[in-house]
Amino acid sequence: MAQANVVKWVTHLRRVARTAAGESPPTGPGPIAKPFGLAVSDDLGTTEVAPCPIPDADLGLWWALARARVDVDALLAQATAGPLWLQGRFKTIEVWTESELCGLHALWRLARDRDRQDWAKRVQVVRDWHVQNTQPDNATNRPWALHVFLLADTPETQHYAETLLHNCLVTTGEPEPLSAWILLDAANELERYAAALPLPPGA
Repeated sequence: MAQANVVKWVTHLRRVARTAAGESPPTGPGPIAKPFGLAVSDDLGTTEVAPCPIPDADLGLWWALARARVDVDALLAQATAGPLWLQGRFKTIEVWTESELCGLHALWRLARDRDRQDWAKRVQVVRDWHVQNTQPDNATNRPWALHVFLLADTPETQHYAETLLHNCLVTTGEPEPLSAWILLDAANELERYAAALPLPPGA
């Protein structure tokens, strides 16, 4: 995706989310850990929190981002292809879909923060599987992993990302607070991506 388009999305997501979030997002590696009540490491990654009380599925990945002692590879081994986790572990497709997209959001950041190319490849596989097999409105209207789909930059992934955004606005015209924080975090990830792109000729 061209840098200019990424910047437009960053501006749009922040504008949509800012009022509902209620405050500017905290800086550092854990911008949306606060709504979950997680301890967040500092910029040097020196703070470690206790082991995750429920080291399972998407919650385990978010605790790993908060520097908890979580075996991420074990979480990812629960399904070897396609989705992150098997649907049969969850009571309904809505709960499963939200856990999948929430986990995908966290895994994107873990792959980047820890420079794990195998995890980055898993992000791509899971993203593409969901584009082919699930509808974003099977979740609970929270825009988890919107940036992951957007940056794949295909018509299908673009539509998926746009639907995630639309779904979190459809009820009241603005996102509820957690969805707003998710959008702000997605904007942060897009901004980091844009900053790493080479400048266009003549810039």
